[in-house]
Amino acid sequence: MNLHWRTILLVLCSFALLATGCNRARKYSLEGRVVSKNPATNEITVAHGDIPGFMSAMTMPYRVKQVLEFETIQPGDKITADIVFNESGSEYWLENLRVVEKSGRKTSSASHEPHQLTTGERPPDVALVNQDGRTIHLSDYLGKAILITFIYTRCPMPEFCPRLSSQFARIQDELKKNPYDYGKTHLLTISFDPAYDTPAVLRRYGLAYLDGDASGFSHWDFASTTREDLQRVSRSFGLQYDGQENQFVHTMNIVLIAPDGSVAYFWNTNWTWQELINSLRRAANNGSNSRGQGLYGNLCARCHEVPNPELRKQPPNLHGVFKMGKLPSGMAASDERVLRTIMHGLGTMPPFEQTLTEKDARDIVGYLHQLN
Repeated sequence: MNLHWRTILLVLCSFALLATGCNRARKYSLEGRVVSKNPATNEITVAHGDIPGFMSAMTMPYRVKQVLEFETIQPGDKITADIVFNESGSEYWLENLRVVEKSGRKTSSASHEPHQLTTGERPPDVALVNQDGRTIHLSDYLGKAILITFIYTRCPMPEFCPRLSSQFARIQDELKKNPYDYGKTHLLTISFDPAYDTPAVLRRYGLAYLDGDASGFSHWDFASTTREDLQRVSRSFGLQYDGQENQFVHTMNIVLIAPDGSVAYFWNTNWTWQELINSLRRAANNGSNSRGQGLYGNLCARCHEVPNPELRKQPPNLHGVFKMGKLPSGMAASDERVLRTIMHGLGTMPPFEQTLTEKDARDIVGYLHQLN
């Protein structure tokens, strides 16, 4: 469980125990809506209202001791429960969970309702309207790996939509350092609040995460769609959301789409930006790296993989060159520098500009990324 939230709750309980002048187990009644669940830790994140005499409204993760209770709860459900602290106040969990409203959950198995996709399946190719008012489709990006998430621009919770957008911004900045990766990937943020998140609103929101550089929209779209198509997409990706006036209770879903248009991977609460970008790069390179591998084997491997008796000085092994961040010469490893070296040569390395096109060289660079 997140240490920050755990500390907050334990401190609050300590104050409550001191106020009562006793050292016995304490219970507090909670009512709220489930935002997400984590089977690995048996935790659910709940957005709940004020708890009189204990704490104000908050969104926090809680452990559920009873396995059956945990399994019956789904994101989007409105619940009541007891927060229970042990006698010393050092541990807490939820008991007596009751679902009072199954909001956002399927109530019918009607065949016309889209099922939640599994890896290898293709999502519905609905029409989306981006920050420039232009209609786009997922099929527009065939050949690229796409990382998709869902937000609403009015989200007030730092650990939810702002976190998603900030981490996508970090991925955007990192990908820009490598034109090869940048050209083979795309980011897409979809709003589940289309009534408020118009193209103009999404553009302002997006610019805040692009440091005001509108050219970034060529690689990262912020889009919305109709309510009907949003439901199709959200069900396909397992997204749960429910509007409460100007706020939404929602899960934090991220989906990776492979270059062939199929689902490659899903994330919910457990992810890091490094994991996301590494998965995105792997998916992007799976399509064309066989060509890069072939070119590398024909032109590079005979010197860089095994000793070449024709050479007095043996070239270095290139495995991990991008991970180390430095070339054998000591210069910073970048896609463009390696590309120039392949095309124009360096020292005893011959130039290949008469043999290779720039695309050939970029395929070799892409394969070198896989050798990390």
